[in-house]
Amino acid sequence: MNVLIVSANQFPFSPCGPAYVAGAAREAGHAVEVFDRLFSIDPVRELKEILERFKPDVVGISIRTVAGKIRERKPPYSTIPFDSRILVKELTDCVKQTSGAAMVVGGPGFNYYGEAWLHDLDLDYGLRGECEFSFPLYLSLMDQGKDIHSIPGCVFRKEGGFSKVERQWIKNLDDTALPAYDLFDLDRYVEKKIAAGIFTKRGCAFACTYCPYTSLEGKQYRLKSPKRVVEEMQFIQKANSKLTIEFNDNSFNAPPNHADAICKEILNQGILAPWSTMNLKPIGITNSRLKLFKDSGCVFLNLAIETASEDMLKSMHKGFSVCEIKNALSCLATSGIPFSVSLMFGAPGETPETIEETLKVVDDFPNISWTSATVGINLWTDHQQLVSDLIQTGQLNKDADLFGEQNYISPDLPKEYMIDLIEQLKQRKNFMVQVNMPYAGFELESFFSFPDGK
Repeated sequence: MNVLIVSANQFPFSPCGPAYVAGAAREAGHAVEVFDRLFSIDPVRELKEILERFKPDVVGISIRTVAGKIRERKPPYSTIPFDSRILVKELTDCVKQTSGAAMVVGGPGFNYYGEAWLHDLDLDYGLRGECEFSFPLYLSLMDQGKDIHSIPGCVFRKEGGFSKVERQWIKNLDDTALPAYDLFDLDRYVEKKIAAGIFTKRGCAFACTYCPYTSLEGKQYRLKSPKRVVEEMQFIQKANSKLTIEFNDNSFNAPPNHADAICKEILNQGILAPWSTMNLKPIGITNSRLKLFKDSGCVFLNLAIETASEDMLKSMHKGFSVCEIKNALSCLATSGIPFSVSLMFGAPGETPETIEETLKVVDDFPNISWTSATVGINLWTDHQQLVSDLIQTGQLNKDADLFGEQNYISPDLPKEYMIDLIEQLKQRKNFMVQVNMPYAGFELESFFSFPDGK
């Protein structure tokens, strides 16, 4: 069959999900093409042209998120908020009007709101979970004219309502197809300095209160072999040697010995592939481990700490201590690897004092390339422990509509203090600040001071 994979993503990030799914469909023997919304100037017209030329039998649409913000780098450093539901509907309507192809939706943004998406898009079928397995199965059953309503992770219309089947995790990730990055316009990604993302594992053993991914991938790690990870890196490098590889795991260095084994395999294979990760946890960070990272091609790291207050680390169930954060920062400062730090202000229990504790720790390490701070916690699924906690304490209505954008800020942070804090953070060198705040006048704005004035 002819299969068209549509990447509906609007963020300047790697199309790793669509690439993996496209690779799985191609490995299953189908003719596959992709439509990438990210660089499209006139998406409806361009999608229509592909539909008329390629004549797909099935169109798979990958949805990255429900809503979000695009950072605008020009003065006055505000952001452009957007609702993915509007953007995705433009694409699905185009498919309906142009093609008789079957449509199936999936992706991270679809996982928690399958029924709502199908209702809004007026579609009949979608897939949640790990589609490297379920999408080829869907194609096979479609091709044979068999029932598609028992596929793990599927959501579908039934008797005037919706029904769904439990998701199924892939046990052996080494058996999945290589990500089909060669189907994308990789020169555009190189031009925009967007890395090609790959996953080295699934699952997360951490229990951060604001993160829902353990419910999506499980608490037990399912690891790709180092040999397989390097094979993916080589495949991407063959498609475009100028690309940087980004490990998109929730925590690249957890478990630490797996990250070490990948780096050693890179060195054993002798490949020259620069890599980075934006999700380094401050656990098990040593000078020797960072040397191994650098020797194997690491060109950038982001230390994801969110807070450097002991009380907030415990409140957010981060799983590490201020002592470990300081050790990680100290090791990174002498590693020779450029690095950034990500912070998150406003979770339950946050006070002006805990914010000052965090900023003091960060200020003690001037080697940080830049710091990214998010003000306000985005509530986007009831699979976040934070959502359940807020409902139990009466801070959130149990009927609150999370299919869109809801935000939370600790009631212990006075509005006047936060307005002043945001202004102060704007003046900091090499600081990026995004405001996800329900304060009047701040709902649609984020303020940025970009590294090197860019």
